[in-house]
Amino acid sequence: MELRSLLLLGLAGLSAGQYAQEDIDSGQVLLDLSQEAYDNAWARLENKTEGCTQQNVRIRKEWRDIPGPDRIDFVRAVNCLMDTESLNPDLPGARSRFDDFGVLHHQLSNYVHFSGSFLLFHRYFVWAYEEALRTECAYEGPFPYWNWGFDAHDVESSPLFDGSPTSLGSNGEYVPSGGGFFGMPPGSGGGCLIEGPFSNRTVNLGPGSGPDPYRYNPRCIRRDLNTPIASEWTTHRNTTDVLLDSTDVESFQALMQGDTRYPEAIGLGMAIHGGGHFAIGGDPGGDFNWSPLEPAFYLHHGQVDRLYFIWQNLDWENRQNISGTATMYNRPPSDELTLDDVMDIAPLGEPRTFRELMDTIGESPFCFLYE
Repeated sequence: MELRSLLLLGLAGLSAGQYAQEDIDSGQVLLDLSQEAYDNAWARLENKTEGCTQQNVRIRKEWRDIPGPDRIDFVRAVNCLMDTESLNPDLPGARSRFDDFGVLHHQLSNYVHFSGSFLLFHRYFVWAYEEALRTECAYEGPFPYWNWGFDAHDVESSPLFDGSPTSLGSNGEYVPSGGGFFGMPPGSGGGCLIEGPFSNRTVNLGPGSGPDPYRYNPRCIRRDLNTPIASEWTTHRNTTDVLLDSTDVESFQALMQGDTRYPEAIGLGMAIHGGGHFAIGGDPGGDFNWSPLEPAFYLHHGQVDRLYFIWQNLDWENRQNISGTATMYNRPPSDELTLDDVMDIAPLGEPRTFRELMDTIGESPFCFLYE
Protein backbone atom coordinates (compact mmCIF):
# COMPACT_ATOMS: atom_id res chain seq x y z
CA MET A 1 0.00 0.00 0.00
CA GLU A 2 1.29 3.49 -0.83
CA LEU A 3 2.56 5.64 2.05
CA ARG A 4 -0.08 8.29 1.26
CA SER A 5 -2.85 5.70 1.60
CA LEU A 6 -1.43 4.57 4.94
CA LEU A 7 -1.43 8.14 6.17
CA LEU A 8 -5.05 8.61 5.12
CA LEU A 9 -6.36 5.47 6.79
CA GLY A 10 -8.83 6.32 9.51
CA LEU A 11 -9.25 10.00 8.69
CA ALA A 12 -13.01 9.76 9.09
CA GLY A 13 -14.14 10.90 12.50
CA LEU A 14 -10.80 12.40 13.52
CA SER A 15 -10.62 15.82 15.11
CA ALA A 16 -8.86 18.92 13.89
CA GLY A 17 -6.45 18.66 16.83
CA GLN A 18 -4.82 15.60 15.26
CA TYR A 19 -3.42 17.60 12.33
CA ALA A 20 -0.82 20.32 12.11
CA GLN A 21 -2.68 23.62 11.98
CA GLU A 22 -0.55 24.77 9.05
CA ASP A 23 -1.72 21.75 7.01
CA ILE A 24 -5.33 22.57 7.78
CA ASP A 25 -4.86 26.25 6.95
CA SER A 26 -3.06 25.54 3.69
CA GLY A 27 -5.82 23.27 2.43
CA GLN A 28 -3.60 20.17 2.43
CA VAL A 29 -5.82 18.27 4.86
CA LEU A 30 -8.91 19.18 2.85
CA LEU A 31 -7.15 17.96 -0.30
CA ASP A 32 -6.27 14.66 1.36
CA LEU A 33 -9.78 14.16 2.71
CA SER A 34 -11.23 14.95 -0.70
CA GLN A 35 -8.96 12.41 -2.41
CA GLU A 36 -9.80 9.74 0.15
CA ALA A 37 -13.54 10.31 -0.34
CA TYR A 38 -13.13 10.21 -4.11
CA ASP A 39 -11.14 6.97 -3.95
CA ASN A 40 -13.73 5.39 -1.67
CA ALA A 41 -16.59 6.34 -3.98
CA TRP A 42 -14.64 5.24 -7.07
CA ALA A 43 -14.07 1.85 -5.46
CA ARG A 44 -17.81 1.43 -4.97
CA LEU A 45 -18.15 1.61 -8.76
CA GLU A 46 -15.58 -1.12 -9.32
CA ASN A 47 -16.80 -4.06 -11.43
CA LYS A 48 -20.08 -2.33 -12.26
CA THR A 49 -21.02 -2.70 -15.92
CA GLU A 50 -24.54 -1.22 -15.89
CA GLY A 51 -26.09 1.97 -14.62
CA CYS A 52 -23.56 4.34 -13.06
CA THR A 53 -20.09 2.98 -13.82
CA GLN A 54 -16.48 4.09 -13.83
CA GLN A 55 -16.87 4.60 -17.57
CA ASN A 56 -19.84 6.98 -17.52
CA VAL A 57 -19.66 8.72 -14.14
CA ARG A 58 -19.40 12.52 -14.42
CA ILE A 59 -16.59 14.26 -12.56
CA ARG A 60 -17.32 17.69 -11.11
CA LYS A 61 -14.31 20.04 -10.97
CA GLU A 62 -13.22 23.26 -9.30
CA TRP A 63 -13.70 26.24 -11.62
CA ARG A 64 -9.98 26.95 -12.04
CA ASP A 65 -9.34 23.31 -13.00
CA ILE A 66 -11.76 23.44 -15.93
CA PRO A 67 -10.18 24.37 -19.29
CA GLY A 68 -10.96 27.87 -20.55
CA PRO A 69 -13.04 26.68 -23.55
CA ASP A 70 -15.28 24.63 -21.24
CA ARG A 71 -15.71 27.60 -18.89
CA ILE A 72 -16.72 29.77 -21.84
CA ASP A 73 -19.15 27.10 -23.00
CA PHE A 74 -20.60 26.87 -19.49
CA VAL A 75 -21.32 30.60 -19.63
CA ARG A 76 -22.90 30.11 -23.06
CA ALA A 77 -25.18 27.40 -21.67
CA VAL A 78 -26.25 29.60 -18.73
CA ASN A 79 -27.07 32.37 -21.19
CA CYS A 80 -29.06 29.81 -23.17
CA LEU A 81 -31.17 29.02 -20.07
CA MET A 82 -31.70 32.74 -19.62
CA ASP A 83 -33.04 32.90 -23.18
CA THR A 84 -35.29 29.83 -22.95
CA GLU A 85 -38.97 30.24 -22.15
CA SER A 86 -40.09 29.71 -18.56
CA LEU A 87 -42.14 26.74 -17.39
CA ASN A 88 -44.12 29.15 -15.17
CA PRO A 89 -46.11 31.21 -17.70
CA ASP A 90 -48.62 32.32 -15.07
CA LEU A 91 -45.95 34.15 -13.04
CA PRO A 92 -45.31 37.56 -14.63
CA GLY A 93 -41.70 37.83 -13.46
CA ALA A 94 -40.60 34.37 -14.55
CA ARG A 95 -39.30 35.00 -18.06
CA SER A 96 -36.85 32.13 -18.52
CA ARG A 97 -35.83 28.62 -17.52
CA PHE A 98 -33.08 30.25 -15.44
CA ASP A 99 -35.80 32.16 -13.57
CA ASP A 100 -37.65 28.92 -12.86
CA PHE A 101 -34.90 27.84 -10.49
CA GLY A 102 -35.24 31.07 -8.53
CA VAL A 103 -39.00 30.60 -8.35
CA LEU A 104 -38.71 27.10 -6.88
CA HIS A 105 -36.09 28.19 -4.35
CA HIS A 106 -38.32 31.08 -3.28
CA GLN A 107 -41.29 28.75 -2.89
CA LEU A 108 -39.37 26.26 -0.73
CA SER A 109 -36.98 28.54 1.19
CA ASN A 110 -38.76 28.13 4.51
CA TYR A 111 -38.64 24.35 4.21
CA VAL A 112 -35.16 23.63 2.86
CA HIS A 113 -32.93 25.70 5.15
CA PHE A 114 -32.20 24.83 8.78
CA SER A 115 -34.32 21.73 8.23
CA GLY A 116 -33.81 18.05 7.56
CA SER A 117 -33.91 18.54 3.79
CA PHE A 118 -31.20 21.23 3.50
CA LEU A 119 -28.42 19.02 2.16
CA LEU A 120 -30.43 16.73 -0.09
CA PHE A 121 -32.71 19.41 -1.51
CA HIS A 122 -29.73 21.48 -2.62
CA ARG A 123 -28.00 18.40 -4.03
CA TYR A 124 -31.07 17.65 -6.15
CA PHE A 125 -31.62 21.32 -7.02
CA VAL A 126 -28.07 21.84 -8.32
CA TRP A 127 -28.24 18.55 -10.23
CA ALA A 128 -31.51 19.62 -11.90
CA TYR A 129 -29.78 22.84 -12.98
CA GLU A 130 -26.89 20.84 -14.43
CA GLU A 131 -29.35 18.61 -16.29
CA ALA A 132 -31.09 21.65 -17.76
CA LEU A 133 -27.75 23.00 -18.99
CA ARG A 134 -26.95 19.65 -20.59
CA THR A 135 -30.29 18.59 -22.06
CA GLU A 136 -31.68 21.99 -23.05
CA CYS A 137 -28.50 23.93 -23.81
CA ALA A 138 -26.06 21.23 -24.97
CA TYR A 139 -23.38 21.80 -22.30
CA GLU A 140 -20.95 18.86 -22.31
CA GLY A 141 -18.12 19.97 -20.03
CA PRO A 142 -17.56 19.29 -16.33
CA PHE A 143 -19.98 20.86 -13.88
CA PRO A 144 -18.06 23.37 -11.73
CA TYR A 145 -17.84 24.10 -8.04
CA TRP A 146 -16.07 26.96 -6.22
CA ASN A 147 -13.61 26.03 -3.49
CA TRP A 148 -13.94 29.19 -1.38
CA GLY A 149 -10.68 28.60 0.49
CA PHE A 150 -8.57 29.35 -2.59
CA ASP A 151 -10.00 32.89 -2.72
CA ALA A 152 -10.90 33.56 0.90
CA HIS A 153 -8.24 36.27 1.30
CA ASP A 154 -8.79 37.98 -2.05
CA VAL A 155 -12.19 37.23 -3.55
CA GLU A 156 -11.83 40.09 -6.03
CA SER A 157 -8.91 38.33 -7.76
CA SER A 158 -10.68 34.99 -8.08
CA PRO A 159 -10.79 33.57 -11.63
CA LEU A 160 -14.48 33.17 -10.98
CA PHE A 161 -15.00 36.95 -10.68
CA ASP A 162 -12.16 38.61 -12.60
CA GLY A 163 -14.41 39.81 -15.43
CA SER A 164 -12.58 37.82 -18.10
CA PRO A 165 -14.40 35.70 -20.72
CA THR A 166 -13.54 32.63 -18.64
CA SER A 167 -15.20 34.05 -15.50
CA LEU A 168 -18.80 34.56 -14.37
CA GLY A 169 -18.34 38.30 -14.69
CA SER A 170 -16.75 40.92 -12.50
CA ASN A 171 -17.43 42.53 -9.17
CA GLY A 172 -20.11 45.19 -9.11
CA GLU A 173 -19.31 48.86 -9.47
CA TYR A 174 -18.26 50.25 -6.10
CA VAL A 175 -21.12 51.79 -4.14
CA PRO A 176 -20.18 53.27 -0.73
CA SER A 177 -22.14 51.72 2.10
CA GLY A 178 -22.02 51.30 5.82
CA GLY A 179 -22.00 47.53 5.66
CA GLY A 180 -24.52 44.81 5.15
CA PHE A 181 -27.20 43.21 7.27
CA PHE A 182 -26.49 42.10 10.84
CA GLY A 183 -23.38 44.25 11.09
CA MET A 184 -21.54 42.52 8.26
CA PRO A 185 -18.52 44.42 6.91
CA PRO A 186 -19.08 46.24 3.61
CA GLY A 187 -18.01 44.64 0.36
CA SER A 188 -15.94 46.19 -2.40
CA GLY A 189 -18.71 46.43 -5.01
CA GLY A 190 -22.45 46.72 -4.59
CA GLY A 191 -23.47 48.05 -8.00
CA CYS A 192 -24.08 46.54 -11.42
CA LEU A 193 -21.48 44.14 -12.81
CA ILE A 194 -18.72 46.16 -14.42
CA GLU A 195 -17.65 43.81 -17.18
CA GLY A 196 -17.55 40.26 -18.45
CA PRO A 197 -20.24 37.58 -18.65
CA PHE A 198 -23.70 38.53 -17.40
CA SER A 199 -22.87 42.25 -17.17
CA ASN A 200 -25.57 42.86 -19.80
CA ARG A 201 -28.17 40.62 -18.14
CA THR A 202 -31.13 41.51 -15.94
CA VAL A 203 -32.60 39.98 -12.81
CA ASN A 204 -36.34 39.61 -13.36
CA LEU A 205 -37.67 38.65 -9.91
CA GLY A 206 -37.32 39.87 -6.33
CA PRO A 207 -35.81 41.31 -4.28
CA GLY A 208 -37.13 39.78 -1.07
CA SER A 209 -40.67 38.49 -0.83
CA GLY A 210 -43.11 41.34 -0.42
CA PRO A 211 -46.81 41.31 -1.29
CA ASP A 212 -46.17 40.32 -4.92
CA PRO A 213 -42.94 38.27 -4.97
CA TYR A 214 -43.40 37.06 -8.55
CA ARG A 215 -43.85 40.47 -10.15
CA TYR A 216 -41.69 41.43 -13.10
CA ASN A 217 -38.97 43.70 -11.75
CA PRO A 218 -36.07 43.90 -14.25
CA ARG A 219 -32.76 45.34 -13.04
CA CYS A 220 -29.06 44.69 -13.47
CA ILE A 221 -27.23 41.96 -11.60
CA ARG A 222 -25.43 43.57 -8.67
CA ARG A 223 -22.47 41.92 -6.99
CA ASP A 224 -20.70 42.96 -3.80
CA LEU A 225 -17.62 40.79 -3.39
CA ASN A 226 -16.56 40.67 0.23
CA THR A 227 -13.10 39.48 1.25
CA PRO A 228 -13.58 40.32 4.97
CA ILE A 229 -16.52 37.91 5.12
CA ALA A 230 -14.73 35.25 3.08
CA SER A 231 -11.57 35.44 5.19
CA GLU A 232 -13.65 35.09 8.35
CA TRP A 233 -15.99 32.27 7.32
CA THR A 234 -14.85 30.41 4.17
CA THR A 235 -11.17 29.61 4.65
CA HIS A 236 -9.67 26.15 4.29
CA ARG A 237 -9.67 26.03 8.10
CA ASN A 238 -13.39 26.81 8.31
CA THR A 239 -14.18 24.15 5.74
CA THR A 240 -11.90 21.44 7.11
CA ASP A 241 -13.06 21.93 10.68
CA VAL A 242 -16.66 21.19 9.65
CA LEU A 243 -15.57 17.91 8.08
CA LEU A 244 -13.45 16.86 11.05
CA ASP A 245 -15.76 18.01 13.85
CA SER A 246 -19.03 16.51 12.57
CA THR A 247 -19.89 13.18 14.17
CA ASP A 248 -23.23 12.71 12.43
CA VAL A 249 -25.41 14.40 9.82
CA GLU A 250 -27.18 16.46 12.48
CA SER A 251 -23.93 18.07 13.61
CA PHE A 252 -22.63 18.34 10.03
CA GLN A 253 -25.56 20.42 8.81
CA ALA A 254 -25.59 22.45 12.04
CA LEU A 255 -21.92 23.40 11.65
CA MET A 256 -22.37 23.99 7.93
CA GLN A 257 -25.16 26.52 8.54
CA GLY A 258 -24.19 27.97 11.90
CA ASP A 259 -27.42 26.66 13.43
CA THR A 260 -27.59 28.39 16.82
CA ARG A 261 -29.91 25.73 18.24
CA TYR A 262 -26.69 23.73 18.71
CA PRO A 263 -24.11 24.92 21.28
CA GLU A 264 -21.18 23.84 19.09
CA ALA A 265 -22.46 26.09 16.26
CA ILE A 266 -23.24 29.23 18.27
CA GLY A 267 -19.85 30.83 17.68
CA LEU A 268 -19.82 30.16 13.94
CA GLY A 269 -21.84 33.19 12.88
CA MET A 270 -23.00 32.77 9.30
CA ALA A 271 -20.69 29.73 8.97
CA ILE A 272 -19.40 28.41 5.65
CA HIS A 273 -22.79 28.22 3.94
CA GLY A 274 -23.74 31.81 4.69
CA GLY A 275 -20.15 32.95 4.29
CA GLY A 276 -20.02 31.70 0.72
CA HIS A 277 -23.27 33.44 -0.13
CA PHE A 278 -22.23 36.79 1.35
CA ALA A 279 -18.73 36.60 -0.07
CA ILE A 280 -20.61 37.07 -3.38
CA GLY A 281 -23.35 39.29 -1.99
CA GLY A 282 -25.31 41.87 -3.90
CA ASP A 283 -28.68 41.50 -5.58
CA PRO A 284 -29.72 38.72 -5.95
CA GLY A 285 -26.65 36.93 -4.52
CA GLY A 286 -27.28 38.16 -0.99
CA ASP A 287 -31.06 37.60 -1.13
CA PHE A 288 -32.17 34.64 1.00
CA ASN A 289 -35.09 33.83 -1.27
CA TRP A 290 -33.77 34.70 -4.73
CA SER A 291 -30.05 33.88 -4.52
CA PRO A 292 -30.26 31.25 -7.34
CA LEU A 293 -30.74 34.14 -9.76
CA GLU A 294 -27.03 34.90 -9.21
CA PRO A 295 -25.12 32.65 -11.65
CA ALA A 296 -22.41 31.92 -9.06
CA PHE A 297 -25.01 30.39 -6.70
CA TYR A 298 -24.61 26.97 -8.28
CA LEU A 299 -20.84 26.91 -7.90
CA HIS A 300 -21.17 27.95 -4.27
CA HIS A 301 -23.69 25.20 -3.61
CA GLY A 302 -21.58 22.83 -5.63
CA GLN A 303 -18.94 23.33 -2.94
CA VAL A 304 -21.53 22.79 -0.21
CA ASP A 305 -22.51 19.50 -1.84
CA ARG A 306 -18.86 18.58 -2.41
CA LEU A 307 -18.23 18.85 1.33
CA TYR A 308 -21.29 16.70 1.97
CA PHE A 309 -19.96 14.17 -0.56
CA ILE A 310 -16.57 14.13 1.16
CA TRP A 311 -18.06 13.76 4.63
CA GLN A 312 -20.36 10.93 3.51
CA ASN A 313 -17.71 8.97 1.66
CA LEU A 314 -15.16 9.09 4.48
CA ASP A 315 -17.45 6.72 6.41
CA TRP A 316 -20.05 5.63 3.88
CA GLU A 317 -21.68 2.82 5.84
CA ASN A 318 -22.53 5.09 8.76
CA ARG A 319 -23.47 8.26 6.90
CA GLN A 320 -26.60 7.47 4.93
CA ASN A 321 -29.24 9.10 7.05
CA ILE A 322 -31.18 12.30 7.54
CA SER A 323 -31.93 14.47 10.57
CA GLY A 324 -34.38 17.28 11.21
CA THR A 325 -37.95 18.32 10.61
CA ALA A 326 -39.70 19.62 7.51
CA THR A 327 -39.67 23.33 8.46
CA MET A 328 -36.97 25.95 9.03
CA TYR A 329 -35.97 25.95 12.72
CA ASN A 330 -39.00 23.68 13.16
CA ARG A 331 -41.32 26.71 12.90
CA PRO A 332 -44.13 25.88 12.76
CA PRO A 333 -43.49 22.53 14.41
CA SER A 334 -43.43 19.68 11.90
CA ASP A 335 -42.65 15.99 11.74
CA GLU A 336 -39.15 14.57 11.59
CA LEU A 337 -38.22 13.73 8.03
CA THR A 338 -37.36 10.16 7.08
CA LEU A 339 -35.49 8.71 4.11
CA ASP A 340 -38.81 7.56 2.68
CA ASP A 341 -40.29 11.08 2.60
CA VAL A 342 -40.45 12.72 -0.82
CA MET A 343 -38.67 15.80 -2.17
CA ASP A 344 -40.80 17.38 -4.91
CA ILE A 345 -39.08 19.96 -7.12
CA ALA A 346 -41.69 20.16 -9.88
CA PRO A 347 -41.52 21.44 -12.57
CA LEU A 348 -37.70 21.14 -12.47
CA GLY A 349 -37.59 17.42 -11.73
CA GLU A 350 -39.68 14.47 -10.66
CA PRO A 351 -40.47 13.65 -7.02
CA ARG A 352 -37.77 11.59 -5.34
CA THR A 353 -37.46 10.06 -1.90
CA PHE A 354 -34.60 11.32 0.21
CA ARG A 355 -33.22 7.79 0.11
CA GLU A 356 -32.83 8.11 -3.67
CA LEU A 357 -30.90 11.38 -3.24
CA MET A 358 -28.43 10.06 -0.68
CA ASP A 359 -25.79 8.70 -3.04
CA THR A 360 -24.21 10.73 -5.87
CA ILE A 361 -23.46 7.46 -7.68
CA GLY A 362 -26.74 5.83 -6.77
CA GLU A 363 -28.22 5.98 -10.28
CA SER A 364 -31.53 7.46 -9.13
CA PRO A 365 -31.02 9.99 -10.46
CA PHE A 366 -27.33 10.79 -9.89
CA CYS A 367 -24.07 9.57 -11.37
CA PHE A 368 -21.30 12.02 -10.41
CA LEU A 369 -18.22 12.39 -8.23
CA TYR A 370 -16.27 15.41 -7.02
CA GLU A 371 -12.64 15.68 -8.04
